[in-house]
Amino acid sequence: MHYLTKEDLLDLHAYVVTRYGGRLGIGSQDRLNTALHAPRQEMFGTELYPDVCSKAAVLTYLLLKNRPFVGGNEMTGLMALLRFLEINGAYLRPDIGPSELVWLVRGINNSDMDKAGLENWLRDALMAAHQPS
Repeated sequence: MHYLTKEDLLDLHAYVVTRYGGRLGIGSQDRLNTALHAPRQEMFGTELYPDVCSKAAVLTYLLLKNRPFVGGNEMTGLMALLRFLEINGAYLRPDIGPSELVWLVRGINNSDMDKAGLENWLRDALMAAHQPS
């Protein structure tokens, strides 16, 4: 399994702010580190998030809900999701368009979707060749 580094997240954040606008910067190092390290968590020697969908869900959910950046949290969270999937050889189905991604981010931000809901959405949204077993 491949993970995003802090530098990866900061690069994605800088790209988002430069491309789409917003305020550059970290609002909370603690919240950033929590999101960054969550996919690797273990309890009693067992991974809490054992597959790409669960790892991607916890990373994205924490980036969106904890808002570690000064601005651009939504787009940075979405870009982190897509990049995490990509570096692990998983991709969203081609029929998943921008409007569905906006719906997803809004659902999480408005607390209409929790982490488990995001994980289930990801399991349905991945291309068949990359579905977890």
